Amino acid sequence: MSENILDRIAYDLVDGVARIELARSGAHNSLDQQMGEALHVAADRAAKSAAAGDARVVVVSAQGRVFSVGGDLGEFAAADDRGAQVGAAADQLHAALAILRSLDVPVVSVVSGTAAGGGLGFALAGDIVIAAAEAKLVMAYTASGLTPDCGITSVVPSRVSWPRAMDLALTNRLITGAEAADWGLVSRAVPAAELAATVEAVVSSLRAGPADALAATKRLMAESRDRTFADQLDHEAASISRAIGEPDGVEGVDAFLAKRKPVYG
Repeated sequence: MSENILDRIAYDLVDGVARIELARSGAHNSLDQQMGEALHVAADRAAKSAAAGDARVVVVSAQGRVFSVGGDLGEFAAADDRGAQVGAAADQLHAALAILRSLDVPVVSVVSGTAAGGGLGFALAGDIVIAAAEAKLVMAYTASGLTPDCGITSVVPSRVSWPRAMDLALTNRLITGAEAADWGLVSRAVPAAELAATVEAVVSSLRAGPADALAATKRLMAESRDRTFADQLDHEAASISRAIGEPDGVEGVDAFLAKRKPVYG
């Protein structure tokens, strides 16, 4: 049974899958300080479950027809100190994002509707981002005289070309999920009617996969940005040498040679 965290997030852990679902659909899943706190709690809970071996995959999604319209500008504008209010919300949201990005287990993001502003930051937080082809993605910040947060200025330029990144950031160009997949901003896009089935197929595959190898692969990919090619080759050699002698590596190789499906612990 899912748990509601601070009336903002639905969270559950079933069969090795931790699910974090934005659940403020009546307010288009807008991000206020309370949402930030709830996401922080949920991300921390997922991290502890992953560390204990109870969660093998984390899924981030949203209730309703909108993933998230981004920051709750009404709440921010009503505050006596707008800067302090935004800063407090950003601190919580960013703490949640930092936890999600640091997880050893795979994180799958599901974008079924509009993802704008900080909502886009959370939509792009997954290792694998699956979007409805019809979904709408837009930065939106400068349209309100603001600057980006929630990791967007790091994630977007690392995934798409500089001209496209600047077009999204400065003109608030809206793109569909299908366009985002073509650009490399999300992993894949499928028709909305196929989204749930596609996500569950990916999650099922990851859940049944070799947990240690998946974690090591995530680390290799993330750390490659800070290494020379020669250094990365050394780390790859050390990693695969360890992996082949570990239980998942033994099972995977033996299953391949025996032409059977591997069963990982």
